[in-house]
Amino acid sequence: MDDRRSSSKFVNLPVGRVNTIMKSSSDVENVSKESSVIMSKAAELFIRTLTEEGYVETHFGKRLDYKSLANIVHRNDKYNFLRDILPKKITVLQFKEIMAKKKAAKEKSEGEDSSSVDEEESSDGEESGSSTSEN
Repeated sequence: MDDRRSSSKFVNLPVGRVNTIMKSSSDVENVSKESSVIMSKAAELFIRTLTEEGYVETHFGKRLDYKSLANIVHRNDKYNFLRDILPKKITVLQFKEIMAKKKAAKEKSEGEDSSSVDEEESSDGEESGSSTSEN
């Protein structure tokens, strides 16, 4: 029993909060104290690793910023699950360029779809016209 109390001393994240988060999953019925402590420590180590990599990304600067973390998340596949949460920052101009490209691609694909439908209709008309002229 002393092992449990001493093991939770070495965790900086609140074990009770981690326990609550774990219980919030519909797949989990019971959560043991030991598993909460282990998950707290794992989360702590994950946060430490991510921040250390971010610190290196800033070239050992004084501040860890969003841009550094986003670059790490998008550069390393091990952080793939965070890409929706930490998207790369872009300028308004870059956003407008992306949207213009998407709009142009959409218009091009719609134009190709309508031209292929027109071609099908004209080929159907030619086939029916040629069959009536043979009769």
